[in-house]
Amino acid sequence: MSWTTPTVRATGYLVTASDWNTDIVDNLAYLKGEAGEDIAFEDDVVPSAGTEKVGLSTNPWDEGHYDKLFAGPRYSIHRFVREVLLTWPNKDIGEDQVESHESVANSSIGADGTGQIVLTSVDNASAYIYVQTEAETNGQDNSFNASRSPYYRQEFAVSQNVSDAGIFIGLRQTPGDSLPDYSAEHFFGFVWTGAIWIFQTGNASAQDVSGTQTITANKRYVVEFLLTSTVSVECYLNGVLIDTLTVVPTGDLEWSVLLETDGGGGATETHLTLGMGIIQEDLQ
Repeated sequence: MSWTTPTVRATGYLVTASDWNTDIVDNLAYLKGEAGEDIAFEDDVVPSAGTEKVGLSTNPWDEGHYDKLFAGPRYSIHRFVREVLLTWPNKDIGEDQVESHESVANSSIGADGTGQIVLTSVDNASAYIYVQTEAETNGQDNSFNASRSPYYRQEFAVSQNVSDAGIFIGLRQTPGDSLPDYSAEHFFGFVWTGAIWIFQTGNASAQDVSGTQTITANKRYVVEFLLTSTVSVECYLNGVLIDTLTVVPTGDLEWSVLLETDGGGGATETHLTLGMGIIQEDLQ
């Protein structure tokens, strides 16, 4: 069942049972989400009596800033959504269904109840620290399928932007101890290259990148990504659509946050603080 344009009636028109059932019963069932298909809104949606809007074609999260696929960038309704929340409640990262990988002099520090974790890298030698989802258990696939329009939101703050460090926040085919190589790996994410901050995607052949983004030290930011059915990746910074990248990954992806250093920086420390993360995919 889909939306049916109501009949235009003149004064004296006799409303038939078919008119009533189509224009009133069926259309109301569609608008209430009971028609067995997605609801397609044709204009901005104002979810309250205020000015919050969502659904703008040029900036889908302009003011409403919804972060769920089932009430998301274009307010389409998805009934089968897998959602993973990263809240970092435990000092023992292994209790958070998260894996931590690090080399000497690097560490991750969580704190009970604060909902954040700090990745620390010391730049006196080549080293790394990264977190990712735990490996699959009991046959359950924990990866995110690129064809299911995965969405990822991550709060973060970095203590400094230094030339011998690299940072990756996003989803990638193979989490590891170095930045993704677009010519060899499928991924999308927010990247500190050691010189600039960019949104970047790769499909093991080509890449697409945004313009340079400004990230100030010790300031909270939120990055968001929506990969739309292997067609494009929408990239947001603090709720603003920065770019839509068209070289996109395919296949299964794992979320990962990496902080690595090439060394030689005088033993100074870089701290990457991660707040709550949200990861979703539409299982339809």
